[in-house]
Amino acid sequence: MPKWRCVVWAVLALFILVSCRDDSADPAQTPSPPAAADSASTSSSDSQATVVEVTLSFVKPWFRPDPITVEAGKPVRFKITSADTRHTFIIDEFDIDVEVPQKSLNETVTTPVITPQQPGTYRIYCRVHARLPMQGQLVVSEPSKP
Repeated sequence: MPKWRCVVWAVLALFILVSCRDDSADPAQTPSPPAAADSASTSSSDSQATVVEVTLSFVKPWFRPDPITVEAGKPVRFKITSADTRHTFIIDEFDIDVEVPQKSLNETVTTPVITPQQPGTYRIYCRVHARLPMQGQLVVSEPSKP
């Protein structure tokens, strides 16, 4: 059999295998269930939380913005993306430790809501790139006067 026929048969076989593949187990293809309307599952602080968008990068500044500034007594959550490779976003004092997928996956990670009570400066770091050390700051300011 000539070589070109073997190549044609191989390409056809590959096409058939790919087209018959079962994608039903792929979580990215599976729609997520709608959020429950139960008020017990969502607290009022969750809906009133300020969302701070943070981008992590292997190039300085590693955390953008840096420093991240929030106000004491105000609920906040972080919406985190990567500008390049896989990272982690960790703030030990607030029990935040999340994996941030690499940019090519186009995923965003959202942390749980926190409400910092004490003004101060807190270390943010990436465990994956700890040798750099890859770190930033969360600055919690005094509450604003009404």
